[in-house]
Amino acid sequence: MSSSRHFRLYEERFNHPLQTGHGEWDVRRSIILREEVGEGTVRYGEVAPTPGFVGGDFQALIEEAQGWVRGQGTNPSPLFASALSCLSCGIWSMQKTESISTSPVFSARLHFPGGEVPVSEGTVKRKIGIGLVHQEIAETLSWLSSLPGSVKVRLDANESLDADSLGAWIKALDGEERLEMIEQPLPRDQLDVMVAMAEESTVSLAVDESVFFFGGGYEVRQKGWTGLCVIKPALMPNWVEMMNFIKSEPKKCVVSTVFESPFGFEAVCRCALLADTVAGLERGPLEGRAGEFPQHHQHPLYPLSVGADRLEELWEKL
Repeated sequence: MSSSRHFRLYEERFNHPLQTGHGEWDVRRSIILREEVGEGTVRYGEVAPTPGFVGGDFQALIEEAQGWVRGQGTNPSPLFASALSCLSCGIWSMQKTESISTSPVFSARLHFPGGEVPVSEGTVKRKIGIGLVHQEIAETLSWLSSLPGSVKVRLDANESLDADSLGAWIKALDGEERLEMIEQPLPRDQLDVMVAMAEESTVSLAVDESVFFFGGGYEVRQKGWTGLCVIKPALMPNWVEMMNFIKSEPKKCVVSTVFESPFGFEAVCRCALLADTVAGLERGPLEGRAGEFPQHHQHPLYPLSVGADRLEELWEKL
């Protein structure tokens, strides 16, 4: 089957820098792949370097995209493999049906220390592991006590804790009914330590960076992890395998964004239809920026509300 291939660059600054356990992040830079096959069928993939997960030489990624356009066979880098897999996994042929078109995707809202809680009910996500452990625990406990009981909370450490500090967090949060999970508290390669601590913990733990590091959900299961998995589709090397894993464990998979372009984000939203959990798809840091679709900032989200025609209009503006 013949195809027409192109790529374009995407760059957008966040409304405010994001502070995480990996440091500060202020701009999303991606490479958008576009392929037209058959009778005008268009599909997209996004090469999305993400601080704290995977970076890489951006110029080398551009050269990889140039080779792909020319039809050169490549041994793709992990990020490029994810973009190619998104192109071919079938996500762009997903059609609205009575069940899908009316299925909302609820997402946790981001909370930044010092800011107002963005919801009176639902789920809120807050970064931890940025300051001194005991001071941060005290501030978080005070914040939690101010929340209504209808709000659930996720704390994301982005690998910034060690076993002792995680133990302190678990002890402090024991019995906190509003807490859903602590996300990736330990470094990604310490999955064995997380497995052991999760077995004794009174607080739910989740893996995120470890899923990327070991190659997917099936891989962390083989290493003994039985808990929640936060899945970032834009970083996964095999979208078909990833989607099958989400379908097999819909109550244990949380689909999450890395602040992709609107192209990648629409694909990620469609993946979230496969899970039965509140997603991690808050897009507030990009709200109001050029090229953003209002449908990607609704609460809840309705995947497939941004169709091929809207994406094509945006492509022409890049």
